[in-house]
Amino acid sequence: MVAELAAGRRPTIIDVAKRAGVSKSLASRALRGDAGVSTSSRDLVLDAAQELGYRPNSAARSLVRGVSGLVGVVLNQLDNQHHTGIVQGVQERAKELNARVIIGNGAQNPEELQRQIDTMIELRVDGLVIVSSWVPRQVLERAGSEVPTVVLTHLADPPAEVDTIASDDVYGAQLAVEHLVQAGHQRIAYLSRSASATSQARIDGVVLALEAAQLPCTIVQVDAGDDINLQELSASGVDAVLCNNDLTAAEVIRLAHEQQVQVPGQLAVIGYDNTALARLLYPSLTSIDQPQVNMGRRAVDAIAERTAGRTEALRELYTPQLVVRSSTAQP
Repeated sequence: MVAELAAGRRPTIIDVAKRAGVSKSLASRALRGDAGVSTSSRDLVLDAAQELGYRPNSAARSLVRGVSGLVGVVLNQLDNQHHTGIVQGVQERAKELNARVIIGNGAQNPEELQRQIDTMIELRVDGLVIVSSWVPRQVLERAGSEVPTVVLTHLADPPAEVDTIASDDVYGAQLAVEHLVQAGHQRIAYLSRSASATSQARIDGVVLALEAAQLPCTIVQVDAGDDINLQELSASGVDAVLCNNDLTAAEVIRLAHEQQVQVPGQLAVIGYDNTALARLLYPSLTSIDQPQVNMGRRAVDAIAERTAGRTEALRELYTPQLVVRSSTAQP
C-alpha cells in the first residue's frame, strides 16, 4: 500500500515493478500499453500501480520520447464565449488524439500574452493555439519557429512561421449590414470595443456593404472601461447597430432597456460570434455565427500536420453565417 513507502515519497516505476514482481522495463512497457506484454503481466503491473497510487512522470517521459502530449491554448480573455467554444473544439480533438490541453489567459494584454506563450514553450507543449490578434509579430515569429503554432483569429499580415485559421470577418460584416439594409434601415453604425485586426476587418466589410447601398457609414469606437453613449447614438439618427461581438451587443440591449429605447422597433441590434448569450438575451440576439468548435478542432489537426512535416503556412478561412433572431426587424 501507499503507506509502505517513506512518508511523503511518491511511488516510482521501480516500486511498481517490485510490487508486481517484474522487471522495471517490463513494468514500463505494460504501463505504456506496448505490444508483446502478456495479459497476466499487464494486469499485475496495472494492479500494482493502482495499489501504490503511481502516476507517470509526464515531464520525464516527454524528455525521453521528445513529445509531451500537451497542447497549449493562450486566450485573449476568459470571459468571451467565442473563446470558450474554440477551447471546446481543441479539447475534443486533443482527447481523440490522446493529448491534453492547458490554458493560459492573456488578459487582453500583449505583455501577458507573451508571458503565457513563453510559459507554454517552457512546458514543452507539442503545439500552441493562440486566440488573439494582440500578440506582437516578433513573438509569433519566435513561437512558430520553436513549436507548431496556430493563430485562431484574423491577422492583417501573419508571419510565415505560424498557421492561421479564422472566419471571414469582412464577409461576416457584409452579411450583417445587408440584412439590416434589406429590413429598411437607413442609418447603420458599427460599434466596437476593440481596435484589433479582427475588428478592422469587420469595419472594412461594413464600409463595403454601406457603399454598395449608398448609405452613410457610422463607426463608433469605445475604449475599454468607457461607457457606451446610447443616447448620443440614438440622437444621431442611427436606427441599427452591428456590434463587434455578442458581449458588446448585450451591453447595448441592456442600455436600451434602461433608456426605454425599443429593440428592434427603434434600434435593431446585431452581435457577432453567435455565442450562447445570443439565445439568452431578450429580445434574442441576431448574430453572425462563427464555427468555434470546428475551428478549435482544425487547429489541433494543423499542429499534427506541422509535426508530421508540413512546412507551408496554412491560411484557412471559414465562411460565417447570419443567424436571425428577434433583435432585428423592419423599423
